[in-house]
Amino acid sequence: MSKTGIGSVVSIVLLSFITGCQQSKTENKKIDLPLIGHHDIAVENTTDHKIGDTLFHKVSSWEYLTQDSVILKSEEVYDKVLIVDFIFTHCPTICTPMTKKMRDLTDSLNDYKDNLVFLSFSIDPDRDTPSRLRLFRKRFDITADNWYFLTGNEKATHRLGIYGFQIHADADKRAPGGFAHSPNFVLVDPNQHIRGLYDGLDKTDRKQLIIDTKKLINAFK
Repeated sequence: MSKTGIGSVVSIVLLSFITGCQQSKTENKKIDLPLIGHHDIAVENTTDHKIGDTLFHKVSSWEYLTQDSVILKSEEVYDKVLIVDFIFTHCPTICTPMTKKMRDLTDSLNDYKDNLVFLSFSIDPDRDTPSRLRLFRKRFDITADNWYFLTGNEKATHRLGIYGFQIHADADKRAPGGFAHSPNFVLVDPNQHIRGLYDGLDKTDRKQLIIDTKKLINAFK
């Protein structure tokens, strides 16, 4: 092999090594935040894990219509940190203050918007059409272009809340407005792991959410 050929091979090997190190640092960087949800143990080797590895809960994939009648798939925001809540626009109780507090968060975290997405899932999709969600955004003077209001299948959304994002979201005839849901905001990392649950109506919790969101974004840069 010529000297030129040897030099090329060495360059490729070095580049691969550097890239591999960079990926390893990103994947293994210690983040002082919990991994929320059920844990399991791998019983077979795959491309993603080895036998005996701990498997942490991940939010399942989803697909919804936004307030602009555009389909948004979970895969489109896999590289972002997510802050998520579940609401409905006819809610007579906590949805209004939750939405106001979420709007405040978009302002507080505006400098991080390139790496951050806010998602509000409607648990009352029969009434919460895209046009209704647009009016809802207008009502609260929401201008953040990284905040999506989503509507889709009702039962699937309730399952996504309970089993995916680990918060309560369901129809309940006894509850005001006919639906019961958690006031929590959910923090999700780019690997679809839940890293925090915060009471959206609690000032101390919201302050901690801001701190943890910045920490998570910086860890995955």
